[in-house]
Amino acid sequence: MKRQNIFIDGLGLVEGHFSGIGQYILGIIRGLDEIIDATSYEGKETPIIRVVIPYDSVEKFKSYKFKHIGYKKFPLSFRVMSGLWYRGKLPPLDLWCGRGRYIFPRFVSMPLLFSKATLVIFDLSYELHRQYSDEKNAAFLSKGVKRSVSRVKKIIVISESVKKEVTDFYNIDPSNVLVATPATDPRLFYRRSPKEIEKVKREYGIQGDYILALSNLEPRKNLGTLVNTYCNLPKDITNKIGLLLVGVDGWKTEQLFQDIKKKVELGYNILRPSEYILDKDKPAIISGAKMLVYPSHYEGFGMPPLEALACGTPVISANNSSLPEVLGNAGKMVNIDKPNELSQAIKDYMKDIDHISRLTITNGPEHARRFSWVKSAQVFLDVLKEID
Repeated sequence: MKRQNIFIDGLGLVEGHFSGIGQYILGIIRGLDEIIDATSYEGKETPIIRVVIPYDSVEKFKSYKFKHIGYKKFPLSFRVMSGLWYRGKLPPLDLWCGRGRYIFPRFVSMPLLFSKATLVIFDLSYELHRQYSDEKNAAFLSKGVKRSVSRVKKIIVISESVKKEVTDFYNIDPSNVLVATPATDPRLFYRRSPKEIEKVKREYGIQGDYILALSNLEPRKNLGTLVNTYCNLPKDITNKIGLLLVGVDGWKTEQLFQDIKKKVELGYNILRPSEYILDKDKPAIISGAKMLVYPSHYEGFGMPPLEALACGTPVISANNSSLPEVLGNAGKMVNIDKPNELSQAIKDYMKDIDHISRLTITNGPEHARRFSWVKSAQVFLDVLKEID
């Protein structure tokens, strides 16, 4: 039997700013690499997997040091290839790469002439919660995903919550929508030592104890509610502990920044790192937090709560969308439409923070290990075998 050829759209893997989508693609490819390694060791046949990347992104791809995953160089620069993809002007990808099974892991597929594909959809915020979205991006996704869904037979989503949304919104048979969740890498996300935590804090100009908010700064993340809740906590809490906002600036943030500036001028200890926090330093920042608070209005999955649990850091989260799947019983969930619930949860945690921290240091990593990149990568392989 001829070995299966699998091609993965790699634009999200080699772009300059590594987004959550890029992290997901990297995790799945590393999971595939592990599966192939184990299967090869057993002497079994494995598929040939190549990541399609622009010609000027080869060094970035090689830096990941995959063992069994190769690349297919596309004869366009990253800027040109991504621009044509965004405008729907790319030529059929398999004319260059050849016949095979294609994975498009960024909501919108690329044209194919004679090959089959599967698509990854991370959430439906661009349709169901458009008020929180960048309008230009939402319009692109609304049009592009609808077109892409009609081109593929199988769709992969990242939570059961998104599966229900996708099947309902696009009227798809649930058997054609499979779930492959994100996961944390235990080689990176583990509790760091007090010495490492202090060293990393100094590098980013972070002083004292803090409650951590970890997300892009955009309306969907509901950081305005968190800032107001923090500032309304009793003074004996805010005098001892700051609020640290970690994440890149998104869209529609003008009001948030104005509110933060006013609160800081009033003496509230609302912090931001002195520079962008590198991935290698994120576990130390998470480990150093008294708790992570994640009040998002909506999530396709919600990685920060899982990363915090993997590092043994207590979590308070909204109870909507996919977040109950992520958190389970490993953290505290609140109705974010009732701000008093968030305030009370923070106060309750602070009253017993040492005990809660000891429990989370044990139970958090155990919960995080329930999610596995290898298990999710196997979903991709199984789905591709089904496509005929």
